[in-house]
Amino acid sequence: MKNVNKFVIFSLLLVLNYAMEDMDMKQQIEQLDQHRFGHTLLDTIYLQLQTQEPIERLMGTLQQIEDRYYQDQKEEDVSHKEYQDSCTVDLQNLNQNIKISDNERIKLEARLEGELYPKRDILQKLIVQKQSELKEFKGELNELDQQREEENEEHQHKIHEHEDVISILMQARTLFSENLQTHDNSFIQLNNNGIELLQKHFGASIKRASKFTYRTSWGKMFKALATITSRVHQLQDSAQVENVMLLIDQLLDQVHDSMDLEKFSEEKRIQAYTKTRNLLVISINTTESTLANAISDLALVNEVIEQTQATLDNVNQRLEMLEQSRDDRFTICEQEAQDYQDARSQRDSDRDVVSQTIGLLNKSLRTLKEQLALRMSAGEQFEY
Repeated sequence: MKNVNKFVIFSLLLVLNYAMEDMDMKQQIEQLDQHRFGHTLLDTIYLQLQTQEPIERLMGTLQQIEDRYYQDQKEEDVSHKEYQDSCTVDLQNLNQNIKISDNERIKLEARLEGELYPKRDILQKLIVQKQSELKEFKGELNELDQQREEENEEHQHKIHEHEDVISILMQARTLFSENLQTHDNSFIQLNNNGIELLQKHFGASIKRASKFTYRTSWGKMFKALATITSRVHQLQDSAQVENVMLLIDQLLDQVHDSMDLEKFSEEKRIQAYTKTRNLLVISINTTESTLANAISDLALVNEVIEQTQATLDNVNQRLEMLEQSRDDRFTICEQEAQDYQDARSQRDSDRDVVSQTIGLLNKSLRTLKEQLALRMSAGEQFEY
């Protein structure tokens, strides 16, 4: 009785084990069937089993596939490492070139901002300053020349007035000399004709002196002489005649002295004018030379600025291209790494499917056949 019970219990356990195995097998098949590659592989295994070919051949094929996955992965790992190493080298080189170009950019910008632009500003301000100075100096020179011209014209008028006065006095003296006569061989007197001529002469001289511009006092002197000549009875006295002639001589000396003083003053004015003009000419020449040099230097600086800006533009373009190349290379390398990771994950997944399938074949071929048959009878379609 005890032996029978043991047999029954053992049989139940065995049936339960088979049932559990069938349930576990079914779940594994369902899991494989949900995988794209697993679904195709299950279809292939079912067809292979239907041909009654030796199971060892199928097992060998699956093991070859599993080994191929493993070997492909090893090769892919090596290739990926080499590619990523080349990415690292390329990115390092690009970063180094970027650093070099960026340093060059900094130097060019520093030269423009710290040297060339300030130098240009200084030269531009110097040019404006020298142009203003040159205009001022030339204005002063024109004023000086105009003043000298006016002074010379005034001097000529003054000399002409002096000469007129001298001429008038000389004519008066001549009239005195030509119209003197001796009275009773005892004294000299001026005849009536001489008195009349002198009065006419001084009358005309007064009118002439009234037109003088710079020395109107000459007219008073001529009035005084005219008054003297109008006193006829005095001029018939030899002493009075001699006094008048002496007065005329003294006036002539005074006029000559005045004219000499005017000429001396004119010489001093000419000397001062010449000295001042020479200084202005020197200032103008110096300023023009400085201005010309500044304009030339500014042209050179502008040329250097243009060249430097052109070089800076090229460096910026090169820098932009290098940065773009680095970003593109980095993106490509990152994308390759992502593709590698995705491919590796897919390959690992496919290899796991093959491994699970080999496990199912090794574990229970009979149960696998039954489950595959049930799967196909449930309406599954083969996929190629």
